[in-house]
Amino acid sequence: MTVVLVSRLSVTERPSGLPPHATKTRRTLLYHAYSLWLFTFSDLKTILVPKTAFGIITLLSGPVLTKSSWPGWLTIFRCLPLIMMWIWLNLLPLDMNNEHREDDVQEDKNNKPWRPIPAGRLSIEETKRLMLAGYIAAMLGSAYLGALPECLALIVQGWIYNELGAANGSYLTRNLLNATGYMTFAAGAAKVACIHSGTTMQKGAYVWLMLLGMVIATTIQFQDLYDQKGDRARGRRTVPLVLGDGSARLSVELPVAVWSLLCPAFWRLSVQGFILPVVLGAVIIFRLFRYRDVSADKTSFKIWNAWVVVLYLLPFLKAIA
Repeated sequence: MTVVLVSRLSVTERPSGLPPHATKTRRTLLYHAYSLWLFTFSDLKTILVPKTAFGIITLLSGPVLTKSSWPGWLTIFRCLPLIMMWIWLNLLPLDMNNEHREDDVQEDKNNKPWRPIPAGRLSIEETKRLMLAGYIAAMLGSAYLGALPECLALIVQGWIYNELGAANGSYLTRNLLNATGYMTFAAGAAKVACIHSGTTMQKGAYVWLMLLGMVIATTIQFQDLYDQKGDRARGRRTVPLVLGDGSARLSVELPVAVWSLLCPAFWRLSVQGFILPVVLGAVIIFRLFRYRDVSADKTSFKIWNAWVVVLYLLPFLKAIA
């Protein structure tokens, strides 16, 4: 839906629902708010929703992951917007940093032409200024919400990924940095949730985070399957481009099969606890083998994100067992 909307809206077109005599200021605010949303749109399914779920599930898991009992629904609903705020505040400048260079724009013209810069909604210089303001807002917001160390860690990771060129280097480094970023977002979300519910995480929660980091590091190349055109234009050395499409699919299928069994076993769940991760894992493996076009890979990647959230649920299943 978003892609369709972007393709139909011109830079000068007023937002739907505003009268012709609407003030320029009002149009500008709506216009730029939508542009900011577009910067993060691709990561709503990979970062915002899954990591928000991780923060909430951390609370719901009670003594399995935290040093408190189940917090109650009022606390959950109070923490939800704070978790989402922290994630989005940190996600926005990182996405701007990943999208504002000339090479980034050329890549997005192939892969994601609806993003603000290739779509002509913002210039590179405007994005740089917004990015700086975004980093300041992220640090101030993170200090207020209690997860400043995680914010600073994300900034350093983004610097290594973009400024030092790790994104275009070895696919092993790329996977490791992506996994580190995913888990830093998860750790920050859980920390905000715990701080604002009056608890802290157990040591076992950090072991679980490391295990999940290994899950991401060994399967995140999934997202490179449908970005091969743009990655090839950038000269990136992603798994599909280095090892070939078939080998890249196998490199996802095997870890998904292993983690679908190992993660429930880590929590010593009953047979019922294996059902969801194993079923979703089997769907992913089947689709990777059977459907190999860009559209199908994008759909399969959404299922992968659902599978990751199911893995996040496992300590909650342990708590209610």
